[in-house]
Amino acid sequence: MSAWRLTLCLLLAWPAAALQNSALPRGGDLGREWIAEEWRSSKVLVKGKWVREGDSARFRVFYSDASGRPATWTVDILAIEGNTVRMRVTIPFGRETRTYSASGLIQSDGRTIRGKSGWCPSSVSCGFRVVADWKPVARGVAQVAKAAKAPQPASTVREGIRANPGKVWRVTDLTTPGFHWEGSWTFDGATVRFAYREKKTGARTEGVLELQRWDGAYVRLLNRGTSDTYEGYVQPDGRTLKGATKSCGADPRCRWEAVIER
Repeated sequence: MSAWRLTLCLLLAWPAAALQNSALPRGGDLGREWIAEEWRSSKVLVKGKWVREGDSARFRVFYSDASGRPATWTVDILAIEGNTVRMRVTIPFGRETRTYSASGLIQSDGRTIRGKSGWCPSSVSCGFRVVADWKPVARGVAQVAKAAKAPQPASTVREGIRANPGKVWRVTDLTTPGFHWEGSWTFDGATVRFAYREKKTGARTEGVLELQRWDGAYVRLLNRGTSDTYEGYVQPDGRTLKGATKSCGADPRCRWEAVIER
């Protein structure tokens, strides 16, 4: 067995039956061509593109390795539930095909999907990344937001309480339905970089917020990729901030909290 064929055996693979249901994920707004790569350990094994077949939810994969050797198989997008994309692919291998399920999380830009397939469920250095050419549809930090304007949260600031903003805030972000993000906001002038880990799944996401206002008691940050705005107020301890986003509406479970670390 050639090294390339052995590599293909180890790579992401999902089943091939074409979807017959006309109710396609995202209402059929899946784009036409996605840029993709897959890796194991620290090396990219293959990269190329996924090309959509007609108006179906099936994509044909065109990959090549570092030596230019090609590989082709198919990917079906089964469902998109919140930020999670569920997929399956069929890869021909001699006289048989091998099937693995796969899933990924839509990142903060609303287009990038990162995830793993069934052949590397326990490996942290194994996975795939695709960048879809669809129109972003988002919600909260991990997707692009389409949200009604929420009422501004009531201030809990007491007279005279002001905080030094510091450089790093430790954050709990519950503004994306179904996700419990934990991580940090790192301030560099008007640029605020967020790096999150999902508490239940271990999934990670990162991106940039824009500091629009800080007066020692009130903060407002904009995620330009999602068109969503974070607002919050310093609490009586002078280190904790609590708030919500515009996309939260009146939902009391939708909120964020930060502690100024340094």
